[in-house]
Amino acid sequence: MNTADFFEQNPHALREVNVVLRDSLGSLAIAILQERFDIKTMAYGDMLDELDSIITELHKTYQQQYRG
Repeated sequence: MNTADFFEQNPHALREVNVVLRDSLGSLAIAILQERFDIKTMAYGDMLDELDSIITELHKTYQQQYRG
């Protein structure tokens, strides 16, 4: 049985969740920033510079891992 047919015949079946990792990199970057620094004492400019650096690292790693 083809997957599409299965879901047509079983509309209440649980479908596999499609997670787009790249869409979560911003949230991950903030979590990393919180682990690396005491953000309560950081100036906003420094915080944004560090976030930019972390996001750049994450994009580079993502592309190496998933784009070859």
